[in-house]
Amino acid sequence: MVGRVLLADATPYLDDECVTRTQIKIGDSALALDPLSSSGVQKAIQSALSGAVVVNTLLRKPENSDAAVRFYRESLAQASDRHRAWAAGHYASVAAREHSPFWTDRSIPVGSPQPYVPPAPPEEMTARIASGAPVQVSPDAELIEVPRLGSDFVALGPALHHPALDGPVAYLGGWELAPLLREVRPGMTPLQVVQSWAPGVPAESGLAIAGWMLGRGILIPQCES
Repeated sequence: MVGRVLLADATPYLDDECVTRTQIKIGDSALALDPLSSSGVQKAIQSALSGAVVVNTLLRKPENSDAAVRFYRESLAQASDRHRAWAAGHYASVAAREHSPFWTDRSIPVGSPQPYVPPAPPEEMTARIASGAPVQVSPDAELIEVPRLGSDFVALGPALHHPALDGPVAYLGGWELAPLLREVRPGMTPLQVVQSWAPGVPAESGLAIAGWMLGRGILIPQCES
């Protein structure tokens, strides 16, 4: 021994009071991820960016304070659950061959986040979009009112909820999903869906959004209803 043994607590945690009407915490003071994620700095920067909009809302639109507080707390809670589940999966893969308390204790998932549904390959999405088969919005998809992060303020608005998503999604690629979903009529083909979004949504963006919806079961073949 040439010096003292030093320890640093790397336990993931979430501050349930990460924001109030008069204060906010960002970075590790609000949320700490398991070091295995290698995403701590990225998440800290994200919390600073969204936190700035939350603070702007609290100061300049106090009537939206409840929505701003709810948004920040829920977004960090979802990130915490998601990363804990991912980390538990990595620990479990090692625990399967290294039978020690360090790995097995940490391989137990925390909470019950929705399972990750991998998107279909791009070539499959291209074929499905061009197939001409009629589609409809899945009965499992619904629009719910949630606090949403805008460029300047947090405000309540519709977001897409579906079992294949790990949380409500309001925007995709900068485009609001709610008005796009409302344009979909049963029996439309994927290409007709994309055309219904024009000219507001460029074709390239529309094809990408339609592919995302098909890949995650938001749009399904009409015969599956």
